[in-house]
This record gives sequence, structure tokens and C-alpha cells, in this order.
Amino acid sequence: WKISCGADQGSIVKKGDTWTFKTSSNRCTGGIFKQRAEIKSGDVRPTIKGTYRFSSTISMTAKKRQKFDIFQIHDGRSSCAPPLKVTVHPTGRIKLDSHYRTTSRKCEINSSISGGTSAKRLSFNGKKHLLQIDISFDGKGGFGVIVRLDGKQQIKGQYNPPQGKNYFKSKRFYFKHGVYSRHPFEYVMTSGNMSVKKIK
Repeated sequence: WKISCGADQGSIVKKGDTWTFKTSSNRCTGGIFKQRAEIKSGDVRPTIKGTYRFSSTISMTAKKRQKFDIFQIHDGRSSCAPPLKVTVHPTGRIKLDSHYRTTSRKCEINSSISGGTSAKRLSFNGKKHLLQIDISFDGKGGFGVIVRLDGKQQIKGQYNPPQGKNYFKSKRFYFKHGVYSRHPFEYVMTSGNMSVKKIK
């Protein structure tokens, strides 16, 4: 894992098996999101097959609740939502978002992922939660996703890239984890015992 686009000094710290994320300016170019403290994995080929589990014990502390992305599967596209965004809303409920991008940079909502809402809530008061995200790659550039919170399945979806020369085709995938928000807010989030393991 490495820091995505850089971050303000002290905003991302790893000590032992725990990552700590704090408010940072967004050092990536473009876009409308003003706050980013994220780490990213190495690249994964779209032809990969199998199910991989991202697992981490999350603790988020913030006086003012803001919507933020906690996990993404990105493919390097420069516009639209990535193939997968796992978003925590101010209520603490988790939702998924995903776009298909045309070669003319138009964004189409992937309704096979977008729309679901978790029953359980992630706390903003420092309480620890086990977040697990299973990604099942089909070897053809698509994948299924299941999100669990504290051991219970909450939401799931599917990313099946549309065929045709008018659509952006993913040449790589990579995971992103941290706090990515449109509006800056003061927070401290820890991510302990984080791992990505093949389970199937």
C-alpha cells in the first residue's frame, strides 16, 4: 500500500498494524472533492479470477458528520464514479455507487450496484466496527461485491462492464482505502488489522 496522490504531513500514519487517517487537503488534480487521506494498492489485472476479502477494524471519530468514501475499486478513469465506491453517509449507513463511463466521458449509473443501503450503521463516536468487503472477480473485467459490517451482510451489487467501443474499458483495477470527502471536516479514523486475502 502507498499514499494516494500524497497527503498533508501527519494526515496518514502507519504504526504497527494500524493506519491512522486525519483531515488532509486533496492533492490529486481535478475533481470537486476537497478532502482526501487515502492509501492505494498495487494494480490488479481485469483478467484476474477469484474472491478477495478486504477486512479492517474501523474506528471513526468526528464531531461533525460528513459523507465520505471509505473504500473504492478504481481503474484510473479521470471522470465519473469508479467501478465501486463504498460510501458512509452522515447517518452512518453505508451505500454503494458505481458508474460506467463512455469514451466521450459521459457517466452512466450502474444500477446493479447503486441504490442499496445498509441496515447497520458505522459510528462517528470512536466505536470499533469490523468492515469486510468481498470482491469476486469474474476474469472478464467484472466483479460482484458483498459488504459486511460486524459480521453481518448489509449490501451487495455487481459490476458488469458494458460491451462496445463507446465505453471506457478498464485496463487495471486497484483498491483505495481511507477518507475521501467532497467537503473537509475534522476527523480521526483508524484502520486496524487491515488485510486483503484470497478466500475463494
